[in-house]
Amino acid sequence: MPKRLLAFLPALPALSALLALSALGHQTAAGTDIEASTTEAAEPWTSLAANDAPEDFHFVIVSDRTGGARPGVFASAIPKVNLLEPAFVVSVGDLIEGYTEDQAQLDREWDEFEGFIANLEVPFFYAAGNHDMNNAVMAETWRARFGPSYYRFVYKDVLFLVLNSELFGMVGDPDVPVPGPWTQTEQLAFIEETLAEHADARWTIVLIHQPLWDYESGPRGDWPRVEALLGDRDYTVFAGHFHRYVRHIRNDRKFITLATTGGGSSLRGDIYGEFDHVAWVTMTAKGPRIANLMLDGIRDDALVTAASRAAVRALSADFSAGGTGRAVRSLPVFGAGPTFNEGVVAFEAANTGEHDMHVAYHVEAGPHLAFADVPRPLVVPPGGRERIEIPLAAIAPMPYADLAPGRIAWSLSTVTAEGPAEVDSTSALLPLTKLPLPSGEPPTLDGNLDDWPELPFKALRQGDVAAPATASTDIAYTFGLREADGDVYFAAAVTDDDVFAAPELSPQVQDGMVLFIDVRPEPDRSANVPLYRASVSGHVSTMAVAYMNLVEAAADSSLDFLADSFAAVDWRAVRTDVGYAVEAKVAGAFLDGQAGEPWREFRLGVAAVDWDAGEIRNRIPWHVRGSSGVALHWQPNRFGDAPVAGTGTFVRADGAARR
Repeated sequence: MPKRLLAFLPALPALSALLALSALGHQTAAGTDIEASTTEAAEPWTSLAANDAPEDFHFVIVSDRTGGARPGVFASAIPKVNLLEPAFVVSVGDLIEGYTEDQAQLDREWDEFEGFIANLEVPFFYAAGNHDMNNAVMAETWRARFGPSYYRFVYKDVLFLVLNSELFGMVGDPDVPVPGPWTQTEQLAFIEETLAEHADARWTIVLIHQPLWDYESGPRGDWPRVEALLGDRDYTVFAGHFHRYVRHIRNDRKFITLATTGGGSSLRGDIYGEFDHVAWVTMTAKGPRIANLMLDGIRDDALVTAASRAAVRALSADFSAGGTGRAVRSLPVFGAGPTFNEGVVAFEAANTGEHDMHVAYHVEAGPHLAFADVPRPLVVPPGGRERIEIPLAAIAPMPYADLAPGRIAWSLSTVTAEGPAEVDSTSALLPLTKLPLPSGEPPTLDGNLDDWPELPFKALRQGDVAAPATASTDIAYTFGLREADGDVYFAAAVTDDDVFAAPELSPQVQDGMVLFIDVRPEPDRSANVPLYRASVSGHVSTMAVAYMNLVEAAADSSLDFLADSFAAVDWRAVRTDVGYAVEAKVAGAFLDGQAGEPWREFRLGVAAVDWDAGEIRNRIPWHVRGSSGVALHWQPNRFGDAPVAGTGTFVRADGAARR
């Protein structure tokens, strides 16, 4: 074997066990009959030709463990895999949380993961994901522990090609390969040499982290060249990264993106491709047969197809699933005056699919509102848009700012080539007005609220109807706002009988107030975009952002893109007898710059986050939902699953914008 290929063999202690498996094979020859007989004319079996050929074998693929790891899930999968007794286990990457240059932290995370793998009774083959290899330090750490980041192995004449997707282009910068000891040029040469040397392999299994063929802008980087090199050989490709299962058919071959094995997921179920599983692959003479093994059962590889995924995207059209907006989205409607008596909230149903979209809904108006009509189901044709107005009346006249939101349950359905598809979702119902922003003298920014005669806005209960039902908290807060000399001042008093503050942790994993102020022109300001998409698209970095807690905590390097947004807010937080108080100043110069003129209106997002110290993890990406911190929102979270367009809009006093 050429020395170059030897260098890319997996540097695993279990390799000798794999070679032993290869030598042993099955003990029964292909087509050997089962020994059985009967003296009766009838036989209590269908056949005696055993489904047991020496070239057959089973292996398991595990998918993303991180990107918001849910503790215990991956570890619980190991004994279940051992029960299956596969020949070996392969991965598609994202094994640690990573995204750090701190060598001690990397060593802790890899030690933890290798501790899980130590309990596996069969060989395990590593693959690099973006969480495993995001910078040169991580790449060198990988090489020191595992050797090559791309390699191949052969078992029973099946070629396994394990690739490093981050050399094709890093997730955060697709045009740049991850720095470190390897280059993309070398990887492509290795792929070409390996495929040429194993041109007669009976099947090729490609394992890669990013599904480089499945980005909205088209295949990324050098991936088309890899498909060209694979040519007309028999092959199957497996990936992870998106945390959602889908099967594509490309070049008449299966390209399968796996869901999660403990990574961050909303776990919305089969139709969304969101679940925890391992793939159980049986290699037969006709190619691989794939079963998805989950806690609640087994699914075949057509669990989610490209067609069914497209239908679900058209129905939910959520940004996180790769869509371009919500199929039913809130529209900004503002009433007049400070008190709500009656009015409407509005939605738009947009059909981006290829078939009619049927829309039905049910209204739960909440404690302060009454629904003044009857639901009217409708059908939206492909490419169509329909405005839906929900008339509401106050049970008793009430200030807009004190209204508790109701909710509307949507049922959206269409058809696909595989059959019907239906998606349920929830929207918040909340009448809005533009709230006046008082002006006055600038307060002293010291956390002492004596110079705030009133904190008129109250968050005494969860204002976000999409918050998990289990996300209960005993905190509450009141807050106020003031404009002075073009700057915006914010003050809040939080009631919390167990304040958690830890300087050794990042600000995002301890108690504190979260503040967003958005002065962008309409329609951007009133629009709603999920937080992760708002982050990567740059929307959040155009806002003034603060996470205000009681200690000077180490900055989270993953939030460097918000440096200017954080710098626009100066704040102080102090403990009180009942919890803590916060004061903040948002620089008017920053707001003017984002508005493109002297600012006149802004949209406020505010929440208090409550953590239990026993549930803190060392590093949790700020955008991950399902973490242990409970966010108490004043109004429906504009970055959440049931936002209301235009929530928290404040208007500066007339004439104050010119200074």
